Amino acid sequence: MASQTPATYNKWLTITKSDTINIGETTAGDGNAVLPMAVYVGGAGNVVAVASDNSTAVFTAVAGSTILIQPKRVNSTSTTATAMVALYQG
Repeated sequence: MASQTPATYNKWLTITKSDTINIGETTAGDGNAVLPMAVYVGGAGNVVAVASDNSTAVFTAVAGSTILIQPKRVNSTSTTATAMVALYQG
């Protein structure tokens, strides 16, 4: 089995759970939002993530884990995880 190299991140933003406001609103040169490469979850619970196409999914995370998803938003409704951080590369 090939070993995996851990990802490195050089930018991060605290995620504020919201049913309407997207994460950080970091934009690329073309004005489009830049999605995080992953989400760090400090406190265990459910993460209700919203994708760029507005579909949602619930991820169950343990404390101190990193979820490899690229959400545009983490909904407040039904999200019980805490201390979430959006992680970026580049």
